[in-house]
Amino acid sequence: MAPIPPEPFVLKPGDVLSLRIISVTPFEVGRMSVDDLGVLYVPLVGAVQVGGISMDVAEARIQEGLRRFDKYGVVSLSLVEPAGHQASVLGAVEKPGIYPLGGPTRVSELLAKAGGTRVGELERSAELIEYGDLESTRLIRAGVALPISVPEAVMGNPRHDVQIKSGDVLYVPALRGAAIAVYGDVREPRSVPWRKGLRLSEALAGAGGLVRNAADYADVRVIRGPLSKPRVYRASVTDLIGGKGTDVELARGDVVFVTSHWYYTTTDVIQRLIPLLSVGAAAAVSTQLQR
Repeated sequence: MAPIPPEPFVLKPGDVLSLRIISVTPFEVGRMSVDDLGVLYVPLVGAVQVGGISMDVAEARIQEGLRRFDKYGVVSLSLVEPAGHQASVLGAVEKPGIYPLGGPTRVSELLAKAGGTRVGELERSAELIEYGDLESTRLIRAGVALPISVPEAVMGNPRHDVQIKSGDVLYVPALRGAAIAVYGDVREPRSVPWRKGLRLSEALAGAGGLVRNAADYADVRVIRGPLSKPRVYRASVTDLIGGKGTDVELARGDVVFVTSHWYYTTTDVIQRLIPLLSVGAAAAVSTQLQR
């Protein structure tokens, strides 16, 4: 993908400027606002159309109007508040809202202004977990999502860390299934924070490991998708320890179930999980309602 070129800064309705005229009789105006029609009302000069043009061009226009009264005066404009240049950050960030663009601002900088993706403590754990889904975050411009990757932008890739335009919306959706549920014969059945690249061995370790003399080390199930139509994978911790098995990479929303020392069918596993997951879901809703 070719990089999206940055655009020059132009004045917009709402921008607040200061004016200084350097002359035999100099004077200054501390605050002047560009009105809704893009017009700036300048002492002596009157109405000057500045909306949609650069500061340099606006200075030249004011200078031209000033010539009727002062042939030698030099006009200098400064941006006091870029109130007409704003972008919104919505969704699962620490400080959602509307942010002024005080100069060239890139995607990573706008996200930083909003405090980054929202984080919090996982229930029954001191571990922090992200609630914002950076992978699915979109930069929306004029109603269209730009073809950029926000994770790449955060990493500093210039092809994706594009310059923000006034009116842009950065939307960070909530991360769903941001934890891996680990149940069965483990020491501490619980939810383990999910991250990209999380392996089965790490999830089991996060739940305290397997219960010795009870868990079937050769039969660990990974349940993926809805319980009404799940995909069930089998893994062996015994093979992992012996260096023979694959340390499965877990997907967001997976459920890990460690069976006991007797044969479990897939139906047995699902029937065991339904009440456990129902309790977990109810607890999560209760926690959200208390915030």
